[in-house]
Amino acid sequence: MKLPKDSDTPPYRLVAEELRRQIRSGRLKPGERVPSSRDLEATYEIANMTARSALRMLRDEGLIHTMPGRGNFVADPLPSEADLKAGTPEAANGGRMPTPEYVELSERLDAINARLDSLLQVFQQLGGVTDAKKAPKK
Repeated sequence: MKLPKDSDTPPYRLVAEELRRQIRSGRLKPGERVPSSRDLEATYEIANMTARSALRMLRDEGLIHTMPGRGNFVADPLPSEADLKAGTPEAANGGRMPTPEYVELSERLDAINARLDSLLQVFQQLGGVTDAKKAPKK
């Protein structure tokens, strides 16, 4: 499954939106394992860091939690829609406020991922150009 290339939304946000829809619709149930970053990488044809950013975004919202060595799981219970709509990190994070360092690093990771995705698009376009040059002329 490929993500739309003409979207202005960063790929990690598109993947997070899709997983969020699956969680809210009940396709991914509370306590159920969420696809790994490697699985997301293969499914959506994205960089692993992009997949990790999508998972981090859902973790920050309180929709998933990570168990080291086991994977990511849908939160049980899920945060309410009101908590998510509040848009505050502490509302979606069980009342805990993320540290300033965490917020800064999250913002830096988002910027790096946006640049990485732009570079990947350029490389894919370049790959298409070189493939067209290699094709036999008729």
